[in-house]
Amino acid sequence: MRTSTILFIFLLVMHLLTVLNTLLFGGNLNDLVFWFNSALFMAALAVFVYRRGIFDAKTPPAETAKKRK
Repeated sequence: MRTSTILFIFLLVMHLLTVLNTLLFGGNLNDLVFWFNSALFMAALAVFVYRRGIFDAKTPPAETAKKRK
């Protein structure tokens, strides 16, 4: 599965939690929804960092522009 698909699923779950809290519970579960949304955000960030290899020391940094001769 592509990274963008996984991040989109995390985003959908976060919005679903917020909408359910607002519509079904009248906003009474704000602290619980905030905690779950924060945990989902950290999971999405971990997936992004892991998939991109940002902190992987073995991978050389990508070149932004190559010189042409």
